[in-house]
Amino acid sequence: MYTQVTHIHVPLNQMSQFRQVIENKYLPVVRARPGFLAGYLLEQVDDPDCAQLILFWDDHAAVENFHRTGLLQASITILASEIPGIQVHRESYLVKVAMKAARPEAVT
Repeated sequence: MYTQVTHIHVPLNQMSQFRQVIENKYLPVVRARPGFLAGYLLEQVDDPDCAQLILFWDDHAAVENFHRTGLLQASITILASEIPGIQVHRESYLVKVAMKAARPEAVT
């Protein structure tokens, strides 16, 4: 599994607008890409102008294919055009260890 973590600083009092852009414009484009598994927007509790967008992919090749289409860069451009002054920093990771919660009936 491959993960992209995007650190985002949103201009003052723009988090609600940013959330709408992510939900209605950004994630629908990403969701349609082969290899996309899930996306999560995390809004920081102690700094209301900071967030992280975490995207999970099958593998690095899926992200590279997305990048080749030009849509990956376009998705960042969408954020900048919708919310002037936004600051975005993206990092990529290989997921080496993962664990899901135990099912309640399995716990004794």
